[in-house]
Amino acid sequence: MEQNFVKFRFWGGVSSTIALLLGTASIASAQTTTFPSANTLNFQTSGRERTPSVGDWYTSLTTASTQRFHRYVISVTSSDLQVAGGAVTISVLDAESNGALDEVDGLPIGSAGNSDPTRFQLLAPDGTLLSTLDVPAGAADGTTITFPPVAAPGFYEVRSFTGAFPISGDATIGLNNDDNGFRIQVNFPDAVLGVLQGTFQQNVAPTLSFPFYYLVGPGAETIVASNFDLDTGVLGGASVSYTSPDGATIAGTPSADAVWNVSNTLNPTGTTGDRIANQARFGTWRLNVADLDFNNQVIFSVSLLPPNNQPPILTPITPDIPRRAGNFTLTPSPNPAVSAGGAVCHPFIVTNRFFTSDIINLELTELDSRYTIQFRDAAGTTPLVDTDGDGRVDTGILQPNEAREVTLCVTPSPGAPSQYRPVVRGTSAMDRRVREQAIAAGVTPLPEQVQLLPKNYVFDAGAPALRLVKRITGVVRNGSVLNGVNFNQILDDPNSTEDNAAGWSQIPLVGILQLDNSTPVQSGDEVTYTVYYLSDGGRSALDVNLCDLVPPGTTYILNSAQVQVANASLTTGGTFFTPLAPLPANNPCPIPTNPNGAVIFNLGEVSNSAGANFGLIRFRVRVN
Repeated sequence: MEQNFVKFRFWGGVSSTIALLLGTASIASAQTTTFPSANTLNFQTSGRERTPSVGDWYTSLTTASTQRFHRYVISVTSSDLQVAGGAVTISVLDAESNGALDEVDGLPIGSAGNSDPTRFQLLAPDGTLLSTLDVPAGAADGTTITFPPVAAPGFYEVRSFTGAFPISGDATIGLNNDDNGFRIQVNFPDAVLGVLQGTFQQNVAPTLSFPFYYLVGPGAETIVASNFDLDTGVLGGASVSYTSPDGATIAGTPSADAVWNVSNTLNPTGTTGDRIANQARFGTWRLNVADLDFNNQVIFSVSLLPPNNQPPILTPITPDIPRRAGNFTLTPSPNPAVSAGGAVCHPFIVTNRFFTSDIINLELTELDSRYTIQFRDAAGTTPLVDTDGDGRVDTGILQPNEAREVTLCVTPSPGAPSQYRPVVRGTSAMDRRVREQAIAAGVTPLPEQVQLLPKNYVFDAGAPALRLVKRITGVVRNGSVLNGVNFNQILDDPNSTEDNAAGWSQIPLVGILQLDNSTPVQSGDEVTYTVYYLSDGGRSALDVNLCDLVPPGTTYILNSAQVQVANASLTTGGTFFTPLAPLPANNPCPIPTNPNGAVIFNLGEVSNSAGANFGLIRFRVRVN
């Protein structure tokens, strides 16, 4: 008698944990970055009673500005936090309006007078107000204020107010007419700080030529560069130009006294300024200013126009060449692993925490060749591609504060090790571009800091596997075991390798393959079929269901189905379905019509650990 068909169905499961490992920068102390670094420049905020002719459009009462404060952004990365000893402090130097950098009551810089109060605020990356520090009128020259430390990566915003009106609502002219000069300092080196909206005061006579810098992330189609109050013509005329990351220089338009460039108006409508086609030249742009008059307070503003007519985005301007850029994190995803195309795909989240758009490249280190590993989208179906042409797959463009879920999909090959914990390495395309430009300019940047998702994903060696071996283990005729047949022998099936696995040593595969012609079955004989199973894959087999069809010409003997798990005793098990009875959904039986009856055994999870990864099922039939 030939063996009848056995089919099984199971799903594999895998567990994973994720943790974030910060960069490996050494801890440093007493290192700071001060902006602006040169004494030739400082930041300056005017009180509301100062006129736009002093060069401050944002805070003057007679302008159409809707945000009457100045804004500065500071990037704090995970590596910065390590260098700073775990917490970053942001300070304002010369925060009062009563000193050598200040113009009190409209008098020349450094003159004594009736000084205004000042206010500085620190905002978290999500816009939450973290701290407000007020400096009273008449505070001593050189007053330094320091915000409470911050301990999370992201870009933080400092806002500056000068005068009593924004602090207490007091509109007294004498308390709202100073120009407050100051600098910003952080407690780690090579910080990246930019001015979103603010003014610069130049302190060199008779004129000064100097560069500013601004960072343009990938994806912007057009750059709009504006300037206010360059005072052309006073001492021969200032000039402005722009140098792209590829070295091309574009002539710009300088503004006249107390007006914006191009529009030549005090209150322009819409986005006006020099419009520059970006042409995918992301990285550090240089804003070149020549022959700016002494003691002149000026504004520079750069907006990026995204594709598809999206609203313009202000980009920060810095007086110091950036030595690095980029700020991102790789963090666990709350979503479970997904199975797709034979792979197990583990999700994680890439978040751009920089103040420009960026592209995060993804690589895998310590790759075992016996695994096929691929970065895919959140669904685990579409592979990530190289969008910026650097030879590495990436996330595509991420806007500031944008988070994107991607998956690491792992498909093991035969012989893969029992466990594998891959290391995901992420790098910032902006950071790479900015560092290259800094080196070309003769500036040595800090060693590149990368984010790692370390050996915290734990993968079993491969897919679950279940071996099945079927034997005839008994024939009873007229109440006695059939003579002349040894049902306790162990035979090798020459047409299958499934019975050759080492794990079968835990349960002898006794029984015969089939009855030969010398001892055929007869009507009324009771035949016992036994199916042995062995789970020896890379991980446990889940939701295991086995279906054994009742052979044609036989009838199932009721209540004869049994199950043995590992070395435990045989117990009653399995569910019998009469001929032609509907089978349950997602059943593993090969013939859905169930022509002669079937027995389905639900084994649940079958471990792949030795000692618990084997067992058997059996039932009996009567020959018609």
